[in-house]
Amino acid sequence: MPKSKRKIIKSKNNKPTEWKEVSRIEKLPKTNVILQTNDINTFNEPHKILESLKCDIPLRARNYISKEELLKTEKHCCEWAKKFELIEKKTTNKEFKGSKFGLLICYIFPTIPFERRCLAIDFFNWLFFVDDLIDNNESLKGKPEEIKIVLDKFKTILDDNLQSEVLQNPIAIALWDVWARMKKITNEAWRIKFRNTISLYFEACRLNAQNESSNKIPNSVEEYIKIRRNSGAVMTSFNLIEPLLGIQISYDNLELQNLMNYCNDHICLINDLYSLKKELIEGDVDNIVIVLRRLNQSSLQEAVNYSVELINRRMIQIQDIANKFNLENEQNINKYVNALLDVVVGSFYWHKLSGRYSTKKK
Repeated sequence: MPKSKRKIIKSKNNKPTEWKEVSRIEKLPKTNVILQTNDINTFNEPHKILESLKCDIPLRARNYISKEELLKTEKHCCEWAKKFELIEKKTTNKEFKGSKFGLLICYIFPTIPFERRCLAIDFFNWLFFVDDLIDNNESLKGKPEEIKIVLDKFKTILDDNLQSEVLQNPIAIALWDVWARMKKITNEAWRIKFRNTISLYFEACRLNAQNESSNKIPNSVEEYIKIRRNSGAVMTSFNLIEPLLGIQISYDNLELQNLMNYCNDHICLINDLYSLKKELIEGDVDNIVIVLRRLNQSSLQEAVNYSVELINRRMIQIQDIANKFNLENEQNINKYVNALLDVVVGSFYWHKLSGRYSTKKK
């Protein structure tokens, strides 16, 4: 496939409406979702909200990924999950295919050779199954200490301190397979960085369960975003860019750090909007809209509007920083920035097509 030079559309420096800060943790009794009259359309017609989200970054997958390549990736995705018995029932298999995880990897890592793309998709498969385990398993949902026990067992695999009883779980065996392959293309410095990212993700999962069990939300939007940057596990995809492209970079560059944070926010907050209906039904509190609604004592529609403005502001910030890099230069830092943009735009379009966050009809 021909390469395409990336040009970022210059942004207008528009500022979104400011949100009100609240300097206390709000604790409310758990109740069923009660929607105000004006919230009904917001709840039932999410696509009208999502149309106002902006992503002006070109999707490079259109130039790199053929239909045959996509089908090949999707096939590997299902075969690997079945090999490790992560999907068994027909209903689970249907939901798994509808999530389009293969499409996600093709979108966010379009320039990666197929073999390494398979490694990425297998890790993301594992990550999504861990997310489902925490959210859907009744013995774990909302139970921070039980979640910590399970996740600590996974950490022993990454720490190369494996104990035989850990491999009695299909999800653990799947991680062992992925980690063994990752070690072949990485050095110890990268592995330390990746272990730290996973540890932050695990701790954020525990913290979210703790907040859910006590029905608490963070003190402010900034605090929520700080937690969300870890609970979304997006940083793992940023870490993976290096071994997948065969490059090494330092995160010491302040502009790069800001860019990574804004990219992380854009991906996670868009995910919050797509998963809003599902999380309202299930009573989850780990969502920017739910946090804003409680902090500001606003309607659901107002909270959604704030969220959309914040997401669009993040896109402006991403564009402004990306334009400071020479994206047509083949130096490692510019390759990395281009790959970051691929993850952002790929995730944006994947959310539009994936069935993962749709709610089941009763």
